[in-house]
Amino acid sequence: MNVQNIDKMKEIAEIISEFSSLSETDMHILLTLMENGKITNSKLAEILEFKDGNSAAYHTRAMHKDGVIERYTIVPDWKRIGLATEFIVLAEAENEEQLLEIEKRHVIMADEYASKQGDIVVTPTISGCVILQNVYHCFGDKTMAIIIGRATSDQDAAVYCKNYLVSRYPDIKVSLLMNKYKTISDFFIDERAIKKLNGIFQIGDGEKSMDTLERLQDMALDE
Repeated sequence: MNVQNIDKMKEIAEIISEFSSLSETDMHILLTLMENGKITNSKLAEILEFKDGNSAAYHTRAMHKDGVIERYTIVPDWKRIGLATEFIVLAEAENEEQLLEIEKRHVIMADEYASKQGDIVVTPTISGCVILQNVYHCFGDKTMAIIIGRATSDQDAAVYCKNYLVSRYPDIKVSLLMNKYKTISDFFIDERAIKKLNGIFQIGDGEKSMDTLERLQDMALDE
């Protein structure tokens, strides 16, 4: 992380800390760890201008103890693993009674699956599989479930959505969306995507809107 990026991160930490329970220093550490979970305490101390790594470790341990940092994790390259398709399913019910019944069935099935199979939900398809990443139950202007997952192909995602979900929950209306690229990923602007998109949008005035849309649709996620 260069000096310019360190200064930018410090400014962002200062803004967020005004509205959060964390100090500016702790917020700076948290954001830095979010960007690079493998960073050492000595490097953190250098960024924050502490005397040594022990001071950085003290702040990190305190955030662990307070539950601000729950755990460290890894970010897999799903495309290299073989699950290149990231998808979103929007699931709506016609009325609240149907939604409550669907929610009840989902909770029962999730509980049974966890007891027999484990905590990661994998659904085999004819040609591959689907792994669920997040399932949100949202209330607001609309009441719906939002399912985010990874699939071995676009076709496998479609099979999961149109066949598996609809057969299990016949009272829902589903919409399937395939994620092709991200401009912001896990709170951080994706510089690679922005650079590529800048190239697409600056091709020239002569290009038609449909041509640009086709280029965007062909832009692969995680490139």
